[in-house]
Amino acid sequence: MVNRVFLKKVIKVSLLCVLMLITAGCTQILQRIKGTPEAFTLDLKPDEYSMEIMRLKDVIKSHPRQSERIKARYHLANLYLSYKNPKKDYKKAIEQLNIYISLDSKAIKQNDVRNCLSLLREIERLDSENMELNQTIEKLQTLDFQVEQKRKSYR
Repeated sequence: MVNRVFLKKVIKVSLLCVLMLITAGCTQILQRIKGTPEAFTLDLKPDEYSMEIMRLKDVIKSHPRQSERIKARYHLANLYLSYKNPKKDYKKAIEQLNIYISLDSKAIKQNDVRNCLSLLREIERLDSENMELNQTIEKLQTLDFQVEQKRKSYR
């Protein structure tokens, strides 16, 4: 009898602790989401970006309010393209901004969103152009090496 009462109390206290931890975590996430994107990303250290990205993905998947999920997409895009993020991902930033725009009708009217999306598309275009040029350079270096080998063999 004493064991059951003790176990029930331990279970209740444990559940209360878990609920408090979950509530504290959600409150922290919501406070960050409600801030401006600049304030949101400026206080992060470079090694905190991947963790924050994972948190925002959780908000997008599980937050009950659509408005908070939409804000999380915008902040996620900002995290992906932040100058402090050691693992920038412009393609993912574009993807998140496109989803944000499709979900928030006011977003496309915001100049900063349109400017950002335009710049990201240009960066992506230049990046693919740069990759093509690097491949061409590698091919030319290979050809140059082959020509040099043939030239030496004729001596």
